[in-house]
Amino acid sequence: MTDDELISREEVLAGLPARRANTLLFLIESRTAQIVARSRVEFSLTEQATHERDMAFLEAFALGNAPPLHPTIQHLERHADNWASLIPSNPRLKAAIAHALSQKYTFTYNLVPNIRAALGLDEKAIQVAYSRLYRTQLAKIFAPKLSLIEQLRWTLSAIAQKLESLPPFWLASLLTIALGLPQAFLALPIAVANIGPLPTVAFLIIIGIINIFTMVCMAEAIGRSGDFRYGNAFIKQLVSNYLGNIGSSILSVAVGIRVFLIALACYIGLSVTMANFTQISAALWAAVLFCVGLYLLTRKSLNFTVAVMLFLAGINVSLLLFLSLLALRHIEIDNLLYINLPFLKGETFQPLMLQQFLGVSLMLYFGHIYVGECAKLVLPRDPSASSLIWGTAMGTAVLTVLFCLWVIAVNGAISPQLLFGQSGTALEPLAVQVGPIVKVLGAILVTLLLGMAWLRSSSLLLNLAREWFPTQPRPVLMLPRQKGTVILHPRSNSSDIPYIGLTYLGMEVNEPKFRLDIQFRGNIHHLEIVAAQRWEMKELIKQFPELRKWDTSLTLEVRSADLDAACIRITSTMVLVYEGGLKADISNATPLENSQLSKLNIKTNTQRLWTNLLSQRRFLLSISPLVLVFLLTEWLCLAGTQSFSNILAFAGVLGNTIVGGIFPVLMLISSRRKGELIPGVVFRLLNHPILIVGIYSLFLSILLIHGLFIWENPLARLFALGIAVLSLLATFVMKRYGAFASRVVVELREEQQLGGRSIFKITAGGRPQMAEIRLGYVEGEQYHQASTVEIPSLESLKYAIFHLPIKREKELRVWTHRNNSQLESKSLPAFVELENGNKKMQFDLKLSSGRVLLPITNNDCLLKFTFP
Repeated sequence: MTDDELISREEVLAGLPARRANTLLFLIESRTAQIVARSRVEFSLTEQATHERDMAFLEAFALGNAPPLHPTIQHLERHADNWASLIPSNPRLKAAIAHALSQKYTFTYNLVPNIRAALGLDEKAIQVAYSRLYRTQLAKIFAPKLSLIEQLRWTLSAIAQKLESLPPFWLASLLTIALGLPQAFLALPIAVANIGPLPTVAFLIIIGIINIFTMVCMAEAIGRSGDFRYGNAFIKQLVSNYLGNIGSSILSVAVGIRVFLIALACYIGLSVTMANFTQISAALWAAVLFCVGLYLLTRKSLNFTVAVMLFLAGINVSLLLFLSLLALRHIEIDNLLYINLPFLKGETFQPLMLQQFLGVSLMLYFGHIYVGECAKLVLPRDPSASSLIWGTAMGTAVLTVLFCLWVIAVNGAISPQLLFGQSGTALEPLAVQVGPIVKVLGAILVTLLLGMAWLRSSSLLLNLAREWFPTQPRPVLMLPRQKGTVILHPRSNSSDIPYIGLTYLGMEVNEPKFRLDIQFRGNIHHLEIVAAQRWEMKELIKQFPELRKWDTSLTLEVRSADLDAACIRITSTMVLVYEGGLKADISNATPLENSQLSKLNIKTNTQRLWTNLLSQRRFLLSISPLVLVFLLTEWLCLAGTQSFSNILAFAGVLGNTIVGGIFPVLMLISSRRKGELIPGVVFRLLNHPILIVGIYSLFLSILLIHGLFIWENPLARLFALGIAVLSLLATFVMKRYGAFASRVVVELREEQQLGGRSIFKITAGGRPQMAEIRLGYVEGEQYHQASTVEIPSLESLKYAIFHLPIKREKELRVWTHRNNSQLESKSLPAFVELENGNKKMQFDLKLSSGRVLLPITNNDCLLKFTFP
């Protein structure tokens, strides 16, 4: 083809440039929407919500529908570097894409430098091609000016980009404040009214220092995890990797209890506060809140971006400081110096006095579970994890200072008699003391702070319920021939679960043919099946009776198939993950034609109805905890026994002692023996066993003291004692099953952004480990005695053999992955053979997301990688 040709023969055969441009724009929008969805803050313990979101994008692509999240022109501009690889080098096609963009979006020349660079709009060849195609100048696609609304959108996008582009330390600090700013500080002056502000400040400093240590424990444990640094891991997967299934289950229960009580406290706090400000009953406000929250969750309108979180946190902190300054103007020395401690000046010990004081103080620090969300944004920018560790410590210290200032200001301005016994927040008595301005500012603060906490807790509670009540997904996917694989595995954290890979092979005698790869307990089986219309996994149970132990139900329904691709509906209770060409080589994929879509719609009306019924049942199950929270709020409000501070105190003792005290310590101990990476900063103080055991014992003692002495309700005492005993027993059981045993990790990492450079890395007990390594190339073998070996090009490597010196290590983790951007880390296909004593096992790492964890029973361990 020459440059003078208007339309080449290849373009005629493939379709006119405008048609191809619309298809490519569809792909660009889908890719951008997926990147935007991944960049949002997700309030979930597991990656189940991520899998469901990815399946929704893939299904939209298969059916030719718009993506679940429609990107804006600002999103396309910001992520142009990520979709630029989808664009062919054809000037006419680039010109046609530019024209399609201008038909759909409005933008000026100066606002889209990244889009101009991706499409080459400043190049002479593109401008000439556009002029020949559309008989006008390329400059016509740019608007002369924008409307006020469009200007506002671009301004907000620029501000958001600056906020999210902060240096990693400041980003970690601000996110720790934003995600960890608690609603409990609104109840703190009430909870400590009988103690006095000065003793409270002293206690807050002590508990703040302890929580700085536990936040550092959590940050270091995450910083030692390669899954978090290079992948998209979640806290529950991290806990399962370090502490096993028992630790993962206990964390899930503890977080569930805490989030349920937080949601209940938010309902009560919002309802009571708004009732005092508006003279509308709290019960009616609770009903309004439930309907609004249900609407937002149903519409999936929650937009938890980093910029939104930082912006709202900035408003909340500013309001908090301003209200503190207003209160400081009314401070009284008698209130400030009021002290009422047990055994001081003949005072007797009153359990009720410490019940709210300890519980609400513990509830002030609940950001440990959100360190993972912070790490996903910070670690790609600072892989050493130094910014994450120092940033979380700084953010927690700033929060402690804010809490102390708030107590001095409010408790110094209001007498303890006026504060004690309040059922809502401290803003109502503060408004009486300071004036009506507190009502206005307080309403804004309560709406933003409690509203955000209410939405976050509702979202997390919804995701937890979906994890506890899983249903069968029924996605429709487009599988390109031999370029994509659907991977399925049971919903379990066990290391010996079966993995099943499904690949489309093409047509055989006018019927679609698939390959099944089944990996189970160190053995790999390859099968070929022909699925004319429907195929079920139960047909293989006789051949593989071991699958009966696991929930491996799978049904395939072929909607359409040709030589290049097959459109199938998958029904399974297993977790679905897609690996392959649809994402990596998306420019060659084409959405379904309208005629195909109509046939599909006619054939699937019944299935869609059934899917909607299943979705409704699942939705009802998932919102059942929220319904329970609402009903409990209504009952407490109507009975007149609602108490914002009491609920938070209960949550602080039952939930935060586990999530914010015991678990970070256990995670740190395990990560220093199992982690793949070494952070850039390690607090030597945390190496001292007295400090670690002391923190663990302190939080365990808090549970025991509340169960034995402080709480008077028998059921509450039973809960506290039961959780304390369960935590202690679980620690011993986790130790018995190797949660704190040393691990050897063999990692293969390919850095595509560095020209395809690959690295083999070996660690044992959290430190680099020397090993004998043989690398096989076409021209011969290379021998190494090292802990790290760099491979210039992985394509030239045929095999790699490791003779691992096993000493105290009890398990082996093999991990292969490819990093193609800061947002994506994909599994690297490789076959692994392990010889450990008399055991010989084989694994296809493509089926298990590039990871496999195996117990080691013998000091003689030989590991061999073979690359397809």
